[in-house]
Order: sequence, then structure tokens, then C-alpha cells
Amino acid sequence: MIKELLFHTGDPKTGTSSIQSVLHNRAWHCDTVQLVPQQDINATPLANALLNEHPAEQRQQNFQNLRNWFDSQQGDVGVVSSEYFSRRSPQRLQEVLSEFFPEIAPRTRVLSYVRPHASRALSAYGQRLKTGTFDGSLQEFIQFIPTVSSLFYAPRFKKWRQAFGPKMVLRPFLRSQLYQGDAVSDFLHQALQTSAFELHPSPPVNETLTLAELAGLRLIQRSLSQADVVPHLKQSIGGTLQRKLSGSNQRSGTKSALDQASAAALVQAFEDDARMLDQAFFGSAIMETELHHSRDVAIAQPQSFEPEDYFSSRQIKQLQTCSKKMARKLTTMPRAWRQDYQVSIGQRQRLPDDYTAAHRKNAQAVWNNLDRLSEILIAPDLR
Repeated sequence: MIKELLFHTGDPKTGTSSIQSVLHNRAWHCDTVQLVPQQDINATPLANALLNEHPAEQRQQNFQNLRNWFDSQQGDVGVVSSEYFSRRSPQRLQEVLSEFFPEIAPRTRVLSYVRPHASRALSAYGQRLKTGTFDGSLQEFIQFIPTVSSLFYAPRFKKWRQAFGPKMVLRPFLRSQLYQGDAVSDFLHQALQTSAFELHPSPPVNETLTLAELAGLRLIQRSLSQADVVPHLKQSIGGTLQRKLSGSNQRSGTKSALDQASAAALVQAFEDDARMLDQAFFGSAIMETELHHSRDVAIAQPQSFEPEDYFSSRQIKQLQTCSKKMARKLTTMPRAWRQDYQVSIGQRQRLPDDYTAAHRKNAQAVWNNLDRLSEILIAPDLR
């Protein structure tokens, strides 16, 4: 049985995938403190179980499974990680922990990371293009993003501090502020509460996409949308392509950057929030300074995210054809590839008993299309 719990709540776009990969693969060593990671690579089902509309019996089962897992393990700190906790009620989490972990709930720690507003906005735009949830320009997205309440950090993180007190730690996602300049090292330093650990080498996870890759993903997601592929499958497809691209050593190209007009708009929208967050958590103007710095380093003119600026007409046709073939497989058997994908990334322990040869054939066809798409994205003709 573990002695205490640590909930890692993200935020999104703060190295969460890399942290979860290291935890899942147990790619560290420490002689003095033993961490016990959750079974799944990402505790998304647990985070979703905190939603009010989630069935009570499913929430009961999810948290009872977590309790059973930690009861079966020997270690010091049980670690639960999902960026989706950042969107949940900390008070609701406290209530559930008091029910399922009454003896250690008061000792529960919460560790969160926060990315500076400007770089988070730029990263969020890329994320939305990658998953097909936004298809406008960066300038249109910058006008939209002040309507996203989760990007106003101070009120949200204050709720977590009110719920968990000093056991809630917020770390700025800035290389200059992170232990050894690295998110994974910083996480282990905080989780273990010691610097006496060794981090094993790990493959890259979810590396930043280039402009050409984002433009190509934008085209792929348009084709999936036109074929009525459901949002959660579009999200999984985007994430899979990013992982495939991250694992390639043949990638090159320019990364996205904010233009001066967009940076100025973000300063105007989030300056007060940055100042309030600094005052509440950091004691110095870390986030406010970084927000103003984004305006200083912004480029003069907006970049292009249009596929036609990176891919030849031949490649565009290939991307569209391959995406349409994949869409037909996804809409014919929506669960076939999705379940295989979940097993591949550790979200599911095994395939269901009713998974047939037809499901395997369908899933393999999707994987083959993904391989072909990634080959095209890596080598745009017009880069």
C-alpha cells in the first residue's frame, strides 16, 4: 500500500505526454523514494469520472480500481496523471478521495504546471489544427482565445490552492525555472522531493510540429470532417500522426511563431491574469515578464498555415486520397482502430473479447494509411 498520493494535473501543453511516458515505462531510478504510477499511461477515465454527468456507478468502479491497484503495490507515493484533471473541480476530487482513500486523502499532493499565455495560445492553435477542432487562421484564433475560460489561469489555480492548500504546487513551464531545465526532471524532483534520482534516456514524445506538418494535418482533418469522422477519432488520428512524426529523424522545417499583431492582442487580453498569477503563486513577475517578452520577439508578418504553400498539387491529392480511404475505414468500424490504438499507447490493457479478424483487418488498414500520411508530411515538396 502506498503512503501518499500525488495528482499531476497538467496543464495541457506542459510536457505532460513526456512525463506520462517516463512514468509508464518507469524510466527513472531513485534509491530513497519509490513512486508507484497508475496502471494506464493517462488517467483520462478517472478525470472524466469527476464530471457531474458521468454515471455514478462508473465513477465508483474507476476509483475503486485505482484503490485496488495501489493496494496491490508497495511504494511511497502513488502517482495519478492526466491533463484533464485541470478542467475538473478540485472540490469534487477531494470528495472522491475522502471516500476511496480516507486514510491518506489529507496527505494528497497536487502538482501542476502552467505555460506562459502567449506560447500556450500558439501551441493551442497548433493543437486545434492537429485535432481538427479549429480551421481558421492564427489571427482568427487569437481573437477567439480570450473566450476560453481555462486560459485565464489565476482564478482556476486559486481554486486548487484553496482546496489543497500548500500541498498544491504550481510550477512555471519555463526552461529557466524548471529543475535542470527539463519538465520531466522537474516533475521527478517535485514528486520524489529529492534530487537523488537518475532519469533514463527516453524517445521523444509529441515534439513541436513544423509549419508544413501543421498545414498538412489541417488538410487531413478537413478530409476527415467532410467524411463525418467523429471528433474523438479525429483527435486520436492527430495525436498518432504527431507521435509518428516525433519518432522520425528525417524531419526539418520552420516552427510556428507569433506575429507582432497577435502578440500585442495576447498582451492586452492576458496581462491582468499574468500579474494576478504571479502575485498569488510566484512572488515575482515571471508570467507577466514572459508575456511582454513574447511581443518583443514576435515576427513582423503572420506565417502561412495553408497546405498549398508547402505541398505540391501531387502531394495534396495524395494526402486527400489517403485521408478519405482512412475515413471510410473509421466510419465503417468506429471502434476497431480506436481500441487497437488505445492498447498501443497504454490506455487499454488488452483488446476486448469480441474483437474479430475483421476488426484487425480494418485497424491495420488505418495504420497503413497513417504510415503513408506521415511519409508525405515529413517530406513536403515545397519546403
